[in-house]
Amino acid sequence: MFQSLFAISLRRKVIIGATVVYLFMVATILGSYYFTRSLEHKISYLEDVSKLEESVLEIRRFEKNYFLYGDRESLTTALYHLKRVEALLDKNGKKLEALSSPQRMAAFRESLTQYERLLPQCSGPGAMERLPAGQEARPDCDYSIRKIGSSMAQFAEEVARRKRDSIKETMGVTVKLPVLGLVVVGCGLVAIGSFLFSKVTRSLRLLELGTGKIARGSFEPIEPLPVERDIRNILIAFNSMAAQLQDREEQLVQSKKLAALGTMLAGVAHEVNNPLSNISSSCEILLEELDVADKKFQRKLLKKVLEQVERARTLILNLLEFSRTKELHLEKVNLKQVVRRTLDLLSGEKSDGISVVVEVDDKLFIYVDRQKIEQAFTNLISNALQAIEGQGEVKIRAVVGTDGMATIIISDTGKGIPDQDLPRIFDPFFTTKDVGKGTGLGLFITHDIILRHNGSIQVKSTEGKRTAFCIKLPAGEILQ
Repeated sequence: MFQSLFAISLRRKVIIGATVVYLFMVATILGSYYFTRSLEHKISYLEDVSKLEESVLEIRRFEKNYFLYGDRESLTTALYHLKRVEALLDKNGKKLEALSSPQRMAAFRESLTQYERLLPQCSGPGAMERLPAGQEARPDCDYSIRKIGSSMAQFAEEVARRKRDSIKETMGVTVKLPVLGLVVVGCGLVAIGSFLFSKVTRSLRLLELGTGKIARGSFEPIEPLPVERDIRNILIAFNSMAAQLQDREEQLVQSKKLAALGTMLAGVAHEVNNPLSNISSSCEILLEELDVADKKFQRKLLKKVLEQVERARTLILNLLEFSRTKELHLEKVNLKQVVRRTLDLLSGEKSDGISVVVEVDDKLFIYVDRQKIEQAFTNLISNALQAIEGQGEVKIRAVVGTDGMATIIISDTGKGIPDQDLPRIFDPFFTTKDVGKGTGLGLFITHDIILRHNGSIQVKSTEGKRTAFCIKLPAGEILQ
């Protein structure tokens, strides 16, 4: 159940979140309306409670006048207000009971009845004749009236106070509820926005990383996939696209390999046929002149035969090297050490007029097969040295980019490569060197080595001025 809940689409999650926020807003509005209406009723009811308190206080005031001056009009007014209190009790009895208690309400009604009965008897003109107990009983009667009146006033004041407290409480809730609703709705909107931002940003980041990997030739699927159905479907479609691109690239590579194989076979036939023709011609001449030719001439022909055999042997070795598809043994190697070792191996090819500049950090490491990379560097640096006639410079420099790749540039100030030849320099058996000085497989093998390391190689050249090969390989960190 929980898994299916998490697996719903992002759109539905947002709709659910927005619905919850909306319902809370509606509840807040309805609650505010309810408490506002309740406040109106309580304020309206407070008027009756205030009238009750006011009437009880008026009774006490005219009671005092009646006791002091024996004024019949004060007695009449006190009894009038007493009737008003009884009317208010009949009108709001249940509500007043809720503010106090049924027992206190009953006691208050009993106090009103006693007060109404005793007030005319205990005070005023003729009160002494109406008292059966005589002159001495009047102070007790006045005391009873005042005691009953005091309890009535306390009851009225308590009821009014409780009603005012209830109104204050309702007003506090009425004020706090919209504020609370605003805070909760704001937090809900922020939570929804943060949820959307995190989910969408993370998904876009995954797509960005996946696209970057495809651009580098790696077709790894995006894992793990998020649980949201719509985003998951997009990433599944992306993974499917990556798989199809990988299949098509493999088909394209296979097609290119078949085309290259045809070119290679034609080149092999041509390259092997030339030494064989020279060997055949030299052997025929040697056989014809064997009895009459001097030793020097015979030695010259045999030397020529050996040169052509060595040429054919070199060609076959290059082909065998290319045909071997051994697994790469990747390790973290120091780039500067690899460059120095390659230059030591090529020291015999470097003439006095050529200077070699190495700008590589001593602590820069790359993840490569040491033997293969040395072979690739040997081909590139050897070509750079051979391209310089007389004086010149070969520069080797390396930097690490933000993409985690080491960029290695091998440049020379040699004769350059013609523009029409640049698209073909990585083709097998293509060479710009003189006949017999190159097989045309060096750059082809170098290109294959770099690609097998998930790297890239590009060339820029200006004829008659310079040539630069730019290589990108996976880099390790630069140790501090």
